[in-house]
Amino acid sequence: MTTNNATRGFGSLNRRSFLKAGGASALAASLLPGLLTGTAKAAYSGTLDMLAWDFQPDTIKSLVGEWTAAGNPAVNVAVIPNLGYTPALQTRLRGGDKIDLYYNFAYNSQKFVNEGWAKTLNGLPGVDDMIADMFESARGRHVNAAGDIISAPYFSAVHMLHYNEKFLADAGLAVPTTLKEIYDASKSLQSTVASPYVAYWVKEFCEEYLHTYLLNEEITAFDDAGQPVFADDPKTVGVFEWWQTMYQEGLAPKSLLTDDPGKLSNEMAQGNAAFYVLHHYFLTSIRSLEGPQSANVKTAPSGPSTLQIGEVLQMGQSDSDDERLATWDLMKYYGWKDTDGKFKVFNQWAKAAGLAAPYAGFFTDPEVVASFPDYYDLALLSDTFATKSNVVPARTLPWYPDFQAKVGDIVHALLLGQATPAKTVEDLTAAAKGAQGGRTL
Repeated sequence: MTTNNATRGFGSLNRRSFLKAGGASALAASLLPGLLTGTAKAAYSGTLDMLAWDFQPDTIKSLVGEWTAAGNPAVNVAVIPNLGYTPALQTRLRGGDKIDLYYNFAYNSQKFVNEGWAKTLNGLPGVDDMIADMFESARGRHVNAAGDIISAPYFSAVHMLHYNEKFLADAGLAVPTTLKEIYDASKSLQSTVASPYVAYWVKEFCEEYLHTYLLNEEITAFDDAGQPVFADDPKTVGVFEWWQTMYQEGLAPKSLLTDDPGKLSNEMAQGNAAFYVLHHYFLTSIRSLEGPQSANVKTAPSGPSTLQIGEVLQMGQSDSDDERLATWDLMKYYGWKDTDGKFKVFNQWAKAAGLAAPYAGFFTDPEVVASFPDYYDLALLSDTFATKSNVVPARTLPWYPDFQAKVGDIVHALLLGQATPAKTVEDLTAAAKGAQGGRTL
């Protein structure tokens, strides 16, 4: 994928959209003089409330505590399980809970704005600089078609091909670069490797693989208006033929419909699999297991283009401008840089689990570089973010959660041989169009 393809449509934050965001900044500046510099401190004396899901809660509280200790407001940090996070968050917001800042899944972000549960970030000090700092490819996750800035990053990742370098060398195989080459290599290894290919194909995650595999074949899933144009591309049926064949011919284990990522990482570490497609940071999991094949696992692009994912931070409905500005100060610190211009929070997540940030400067920051183990190719990751990945901007549209919820059932029917590839295209198209004309929260 070229840079133009990676940034097409409103994901690129075109000049009109950027000026719209900039105009909002100018308006806010006229209303709040003296407060809209990049380093302004909010005059808020109350306590903020933050909600996160359960990933290293002690680290979350420590990072937020350091922000408070620097002279900022105290923050009540609540942590709830990742599983069931969305309905729990919705229940709290519907019940009138005031949450200043919360983690959210990107596919919920525009819907939450529409429901009045999240505020846009237009006009806040430094917000245009934050967007400009991002890879152009990432902006469509945080800026909508109207130019409204709806979120800040929590973390980002790209789907990559984890492969066993020794297995390929012993078999005289090159690193595959297309779905067909992955099939051919898996077929060659089938007699010596228990299950050559693994991926996280549980129902909840099939939607990410839908986009990963379409992008691998350079197929546009949705146009700028959100229409399912994948149905019009003749290559789409071939993607589903490949997917079904990988499962039906035993190149991927039957248990993939329920296996968790930890088990799959261990399959790579033990040498029971040769390929594993999932977020780049699963290399940390594979290497840290220290299995007999862990050190032989490396990463490569899963195709000419791949899916860039990332979850987000959203701002709740604040009671005052001062509270909103204080929340934004916390949001900048947690989802961009601290007041010293350092990726303090992102650097911690890089140390903890190899998570990334959608900023070009992140990958060259000396502290970040030191945080990543040397088995990561940061230049490759940076290039994948910049020019070889797509956030699929339609994934943030208000109707998208309804579509996302249906993809797993449709894809599992395909894998189990209950639907043909052509029928799968029809069913996914109908699901997308139904979601667009369907229900709300």
